[in-house]
Amino acid sequence: MVPLDLADDVEVSVFPGRPGEVRCRCPGHPELDGPSNLAARAAEEFRGRFGIADRCHVRVVKRIPVTAGLGGGSSDAAAVLRCLARAYRIRDRRALAAAALALGSDVPFFLAGGAAWARGRGERLRPARVPHLDILLAYPRDPRLAIRAGDAYRWLDDSRSGSAVRRFTARVRPFRADDVRNDLQAPCFARFSELGRLRALLEEHGAAVSIMSGSGPTVFGLFRDRRAARAGKRTLTERRHGVGAVDLFLTRAIRHLPRVSSWKSPRSASSRSTRRSSRPT
Repeated sequence: MVPLDLADDVEVSVFPGRPGEVRCRCPGHPELDGPSNLAARAAEEFRGRFGIADRCHVRVVKRIPVTAGLGGGSSDAAAVLRCLARAYRIRDRRALAAAALALGSDVPFFLAGGAAWARGRGERLRPARVPHLDILLAYPRDPRLAIRAGDAYRWLDDSRSGSAVRRFTARVRPFRADDVRNDLQAPCFARFSELGRLRALLEEHGAAVSIMSGSGPTVFGLFRDRRAARAGKRTLTERRHGVGAVDLFLTRAIRHLPRVSSWKSPRSASSRSTRRSSRPT
């Protein structure tokens, strides 16, 4: 798992000594407002686990596409945990990791903060050596192509019925483009041929290798350098080749997530204190 420089902005406001509820807003995305948002659930999980009743407001400015297989919701949730941990000076890493895992399998990775091999449900993380990577993300906007992770895994299980499951062993060695593999890709491509065409387009326009991200529908290509990635984006912007509307994001792999931004502690219990975290997925 590799963090990218494509990021949402997450702002967490806490009100010490003023009991209340968790509120969550996503400007421009009213469908993401409210308690069902994973960022709001992260705040509730933190409050319940550490016995905190203070009012908490969460504001998420979305830049990562929703239901895209890019971990946007999981990274938002981890950002909330990081902000609240700093606000309340919580340093119990095991308790925070348990809170992250309770929210979702990808959340522990975003809480840890760097490229890693992930095993188990996602909670067993080992640092990974990842070189500089120039990546072009292609996200098809057709709602028909939105894939729920649960469906992708069910399709994978169906495709494996009666067959032996391949096991993957993480080897400590430099990353190579020909190492990439996504077992969820084949059953998803079998149902949505447009994704296969999108992958072929990325390779046709300069990607050394292209593959679906997570449970999709985003497909990404690895390019030899930034210039080649820009050229690929420019060409794909001009020519869709029947794939439909596609949002393109030129990104890079980063080694570490940025820290929660600096702040000054409130001087009284009635003061409003704010923690911000802009963290790439």
